[in-house]
Amino acid sequence: MCGILISRKSDADNSFIRRRGPDCTTKVLLHGYFFTHNLLHITGERTPQPFVDGDIVCLYNGEIYNHPYRQSDGEVLIPLYREHGDDFARHLDGEFAVALYDFGRGVAIFATDPFSTKPLWRNGSEAASYRSGVGGEQVPPDTTVIVDLVTGEATERRRHSFDFDHQYKDTYDDWIAAFDRAMAKRAYDKSFISLSSGYDSGAIDCALARLGIDYKAFSIEGAENMDLLRRRNRTGPILRISEEILAEKREYLRTHAEPYTYRLEKPDGGIIAYDMLNDKATAGLASIYTLASQEGRKVNFSGQGADEILSDYSQWEQATELKGVFPEKLKAWRNFYGNYQRAYLNKEEHIAGAYGIETRYPFLDREVVQEFLWLTSELKNRRYKAPLHEYLTRYDYPFEAGKKTGFHW
Repeated sequence: MCGILISRKSDADNSFIRRRGPDCTTKVLLHGYFFTHNLLHITGERTPQPFVDGDIVCLYNGEIYNHPYRQSDGEVLIPLYREHGDDFARHLDGEFAVALYDFGRGVAIFATDPFSTKPLWRNGSEAASYRSGVGGEQVPPDTTVIVDLVTGEATERRRHSFDFDHQYKDTYDDWIAAFDRAMAKRAYDKSFISLSSGYDSGAIDCALARLGIDYKAFSIEGAENMDLLRRRNRTGPILRISEEILAEKREYLRTHAEPYTYRLEKPDGGIIAYDMLNDKATAGLASIYTLASQEGRKVNFSGQGADEILSDYSQWEQATELKGVFPEKLKAWRNFYGNYQRAYLNKEEHIAGAYGIETRYPFLDREVVQEFLWLTSELKNRRYKAPLHEYLTRYDYPFEAGKKTGFHW
């Protein structure tokens, strides 16, 4: 990932954000604004930002998969804006956060991907909001916000990328093809995964192996089917996380990552709030990221989104709304965009940002999600995470049917 910061002040705090992009920091003053970009060089040539064309200035974090480019995938953003205006983000396929300032029109435009996988804040940073309790708004998923630079008035436009009204596909074939395409477009040599004995990371492992990508699997010994895990993880390390390691990783994140507190809605309407540092999975991921970064591996494939989209945490009573049954009349459920989806995406990005690592989310690919929504309710409900069950079965990949596992111990 990259880190972006725009401020009227020259001394705005870039300390946390800088770690997201360790390869190069660029700061320029344009039209009375300081544009700071922290580059994590992944795609194309090493290209410092911002992108500037006349009175238009653009900063960007993420990956764009559907437009050809010469040097950097971000170079397509201003031309798309000139062609399509405020709706330019509708024409992007990827994981992205975009801040575009059109000083000729006197507006700033902030745009996120369908799930806001790359956090984008305006009127303050997340760290500042955490410290003071005021200021800072995260741009919602699938949203373009247009701000008048004179009055500060903001207009939100939701893009509504998904069709919930038609559940008609009676085979898993199109979902499987979409998942394979999502993996292929994100494929990157010298990448890595956190591999458990569960469905989600198993499907990513299966897809990467079939693509012939140079990647490495890291696993954690814990509440896992260890025999199954060893069959899967043929070459990577299986870590044992001690209390000392937990304390060490928590301390590192306390000083290197933006603070983050989960705020989760329970089925009874109550709120669960706790610091991400108290989640053992946080320290587990930090242990894996430490090893991966030491090996120069910059790209992580995450299974985030599979629990929220494909099952709505059906095996976890305190989290699920649908309780394992997708209805005939479908609409976005609580965890589809927000709640656990938002909490865990932010956690993933906070940890990866502290290590200068980019995370990619194939289960949140627009086409993958849409193909799932188009499945008949009978196919959705046939088995636990039914499309993944079919995927793993077709490719003869070892898994334990109906069992949810992950990084906990």
